[in-house]
Amino acid sequence: MPPTSRLDSDQVVFVGTGGGRMTTAFQARATGGLWICLDGVWACVDPGPGALSHARSRALGLDPGVLDAVVLTHKHLDHSGDVNAMIEAMTQGGTKKRGVVYAPRDAYDEDPVILRYVRSYPAATETLTEGGRYPIGGASGPVLETPLRLKHPVETYGLRFVGSRFTVGLVSCTGYIPEIERALAADLLILNVVYRDPRDEIHLAMPDARRLIEAMRPRLAVLTHFGLTMLRARPWELAETLSRETGVRVLAARDRWRIDLDTELDGQPDS
Repeated sequence: MPPTSRLDSDQVVFVGTGGGRMTTAFQARATGGLWICLDGVWACVDPGPGALSHARSRALGLDPGVLDAVVLTHKHLDHSGDVNAMIEAMTQGGTKKRGVVYAPRDAYDEDPVILRYVRSYPAATETLTEGGRYPIGGASGPVLETPLRLKHPVETYGLRFVGSRFTVGLVSCTGYIPEIERALAADLLILNVVYRDPRDEIHLAMPDARRLIEAMRPRLAVLTHFGLTMLRARPWELAETLSRETGVRVLAARDRWRIDLDTELDGQPDS
């Protein structure tokens, strides 16, 4: 852990940055999702295959026992493969009734990915809905917002985590829709960019990312959830190009990478 980052500091940890079927199958990047800490409250988002092992690794040393929430944007395997293992770890095998699970309805009801026996382990399970607001870690903690249902084959939500100092927006897997620009504005904007060039209408490609970043102008944008075409194109170089072209600082996430928001956002002017 960098010396500037405390366990309770506002931060985002990219456990894994892979996305899509082929990246998942080859593990060209880890499919671990991310952890977010605002105001000392921790949430694990989209724990894909291997997420628990990567989080527990010596490189990160994350303890699921500190989690206040496990959140799924949607139920596809690269987002949910380790969700049950993470819930068990958060609750110490179900021996401590703690934490809340947040997921779309079809993650529970239709071809469910959250197993029924595991649902009794956390303190509560919540069903995400469009326009929802969910306090995490108590009334004084940050708020999870789901302002917009995204364009994807299964029920999928964009997320905003609103803390006392920073907001973190996550544009999960989706085709471009203009409503994203207003609904998911944040200090730190995280975009799941699966493709280098447009391939379908249910995932973002680099031209979509550029359009969103230019319109939303976050203090920092981070690209993640890379498919193979993105990895072959060297996403760190694509991010540098986007920074030059948009005037917004853009970074490409890497596996087991921790962003301290005080360091990365404080003192950064609004674009």
